[in-house]
Amino acid sequence: MKHLLSLIIGLALTFGGQAFAQKKPVSDYNLRKAVECADKGDLVEAMKYLDAQISETPEFSDVYVLRAQMYYRQAKLGDAISDINRAIKVADKRTDKYGVYVKYWWRAVFYQSLGDDDKALADFNTAYKLAMKEDRSSISDILEQRAQFYYDAGDYASADRDYKEMLNIDETDQLAMLGLARNRIAEGEYEEAVAIADRCQKYDASYGEIYRFRMQAYDGMGETDKAIDDAISYIEYSEEFSDDHLESIIRKHLSYALAKVNEKIAAGGDTYNWKMLKTSLYEYAHDYKSAIREYDAIEKEYGASSTICSYRSFCYNEAGYVDMAVKDITRCIELSGNEDNSMSLLTRAAYYRDGGMYQEAIADATEAIKRFPSWGYPYYVRGWAYELSGDDEKAMADYNAGIDVDKTYPYLYLMRGEQYLKRGDMDKANADFEEVVRQDTVAEAGSARQYALHFLGRDDEALEWMDRIIEDDPDDAGPYYDKACLLARMGRVPEAISALETAFEKGYRSFAHIENDDDVDALRNEPEFISLIRRYQAEMDAEKSEVHTDAAPSVVSEIQMKKMYSGVYEVPCDINGLPLKFILDTGASTVSISSVEASFMLKNGYLKKDDIRGKEYFSTATGEIREGTVINLRKIEVGDAVLRNVEASVAHNQQAPLLLGQSVLERFGTITIDNINSRLIIAQ
Repeated sequence: MKHLLSLIIGLALTFGGQAFAQKKPVSDYNLRKAVECADKGDLVEAMKYLDAQISETPEFSDVYVLRAQMYYRQAKLGDAISDINRAIKVADKRTDKYGVYVKYWWRAVFYQSLGDDDKALADFNTAYKLAMKEDRSSISDILEQRAQFYYDAGDYASADRDYKEMLNIDETDQLAMLGLARNRIAEGEYEEAVAIADRCQKYDASYGEIYRFRMQAYDGMGETDKAIDDAISYIEYSEEFSDDHLESIIRKHLSYALAKVNEKIAAGGDTYNWKMLKTSLYEYAHDYKSAIREYDAIEKEYGASSTICSYRSFCYNEAGYVDMAVKDITRCIELSGNEDNSMSLLTRAAYYRDGGMYQEAIADATEAIKRFPSWGYPYYVRGWAYELSGDDEKAMADYNAGIDVDKTYPYLYLMRGEQYLKRGDMDKANADFEEVVRQDTVAEAGSARQYALHFLGRDDEALEWMDRIIEDDPDDAGPYYDKACLLARMGRVPEAISALETAFEKGYRSFAHIENDDDVDALRNEPEFISLIRRYQAEMDAEKSEVHTDAAPSVVSEIQMKKMYSGVYEVPCDINGLPLKFILDTGASTVSISSVEASFMLKNGYLKKDDIRGKEYFSTATGEIREGTVINLRKIEVGDAVLRNVEASVAHNQQAPLLLGQSVLERFGTITIDNINSRLIIAQ
């Protein structure tokens, strides 16, 4: 597909000189403007220019191909196919920049998206045959797409033939090798898949996809630790890693995975990503207190970020500290700046709701609905907050509105069904519960199916489904709490209390949610329930010192400064072990260093080549734009306070002082300047 896209985009670069060569000169201005707009994401404006170009040059098929691709990007498959058919009809080898095979290739893609597999395959075949005559450089790309088509259809033999032909063209084609390995995994031939991946690794061991597929093969063979080794390598070598199997494989031996990640951290390199992965491992193990401590350490070392605050807020909420969760997600929203923070608003709304702060939850959900008016989830969040606050009418209105715009979210039907039950409308309630059962077919945390089955009177099926959810991740406390809720609704009080105790043993601590959850109303007056709540609430209170709190900061260091004639302060520090002095500049936003200091550090080993990140442009106080170099300062020591991995700018000015600005000062914590005694006090 990438090659196919490049063919079309490249059209704009040669259209004027090639496509009109046989005709009187015609301007290609509209085509070029169309491509320019498309690159900026303005497809509407791009279409206007393409329409104008086609009006001027209706006989040139390449322009129809480009417009068809624009229609495809807008999910207008009917228009895309109409244009590509027109392109095929008026194709002319004398004037077209690209061969006819490109038109059939695109049409195959369109038909595949439409679900018309027979026509898609026919066009892939035609594109292949034509490319053999018109442009053999595209053969492997067509084969790769056709092989993927066969794989999706479960026709592994045909996919094998295409991958093998790719290898006949280029015996070092790693994509083709791994295509064969993937087919062997699909057929359960794991040892053969490993052998293919091993051979592929010899050509280029830095190709991340090798480890992605081999870890699946090892997992299929029951070789968990080898699978985890490859999972770590997959993460290491892939800029963007995503795999449905990754988390499930790592979960099978978390202590081993944690040891491997700690090895990577100890070895240095890109330690930020490894440390963030380490927090994920703690979350996989539902060890939220450890995850919170790791996020705190990362924040101290690398500075605050919306990402850290968002992830840590989840851990706080899971650990039962709703107030801290709200504080962190609020900070995330503040740090996100101009970024879209709609999902953070919805997250905060859910935290507010769980904490019994319904008006706050309603306010955030209302804002989210304004931003996502056709998504059902925000209506569910606000509707439940209304319901918990006692306003069933507004709750019902939200459930109806959510279903009206989004019929794919089962919880909306569940909640509306319960509202119908309250009103005594059994037929409508049962219809909603049946819809939940129809839609919710995956037994995992967050499923609503078990509740719908209960309301339909199918309790045995409900409990069976609940047990399947627990089996999916037996260490997750949440499903045990859900089971307690389900049993309580069934009136099976002793079993419900037993399930609740298991949830607490597994780490469930959302007491604010329990306090407001009507699912457990049948248990509230039971002595065993009251005793459980008191015992584990006391345990959580005792554990609070183990997680980050708002305790007053303690003094880390007091540093004697030197007041300069200009009124600024000079402060001694160590940069990567080199003693230097910086100017404390509360008005500067970043750290800057002179080119003389940077060159000395590089020549004498205080800076490594890997610490040089690239160029940047900045404006001076006079408004002049100058070029600078961005470097990474691995360690800054000011007294006893230490920061790691601080980004700094190298000013190409030999006289520029070393300035320490806000980006570093805010990472230290609380900074106090004692002007009387010329001392810098750093507290964290």
